Amino acid sequence: MYVIIMGAGRVGYLVAKMLEEDGHDITIIELNRERAEELSGMVNGLVIQGDATDTKTLEEANIKQADAFAALTGKDDANLLACILAKNLNPNIRTSLRISNPKNKRIFEEVSDLKKYFDFVISPEEIAAEYISRNIITPGFDRVLFPKEGAEIVRFTIDENSDVSGKLVRELKLPKDALIIAVYDEKGNLIIPSGDTKLPKKGQIIVFAKNGVLSEVKELLEKKVKGEEVQAG
Repeated sequence: MYVIIMGAGRVGYLVAKMLEEDGHDITIIELNRERAEELSGMVNGLVIQGDATDTKTLEEANIKQADAFAALTGKDDANLLACILAKNLNPNIRTSLRISNPKNKRIFEEVSDLKKYFDFVISPEEIAAEYISRNIITPGFDRVLFPKEGAEIVRFTIDENSDVSGKLVRELKLPKDALIIAVYDEKGNLIIPSGDTKLPKKGQIIVFAKNGVLSEVKELLEKKVKGEEVQAG
């Protein structure tokens, strides 16, 4: 996949490196000349010093041949404009829009005429705030958040002293808004569970649950035979 990234601050640079590590081709468009020169020795892809809200700069980056365009600067208006230009030049491109102000994110998502210009809207600040607040309310989870759905994927570690160790999944009586989606045994083997799956004596349980029932799930899966707590993995 060929991806063009607008902006190479901390977010843009990390995304670029991750994409490169996965074998994708990247081009970075960076407005700041010093930063662009610095990046040229830090990434394998092409680094263009220029303005991604300028059509000529996008064409220089071969926008018409790109599969995806990610506008990741800290300036919401510039990111939006760049996505609009990218879509106009290449209607088939997938655009990702970074919004620093959560209020702007809601506005952009609600205005129907704007939606056609971006396929994915992300607010790192909003995600970070949500992640921190969820860890304050229900600490001790390895978690993946689904903010819109009000749900999370969380991981629990069990051992021989866990109350649920060796039980069948259907015997756990999880709340209706929680579902065990994967189980790993002591050797790390993946099990896609059914109600008749027997939990290992040692291993990990992956649960998809709504935020409102996480405390109940946590209490159930971290309970020890003697009533002591087991820390989530």
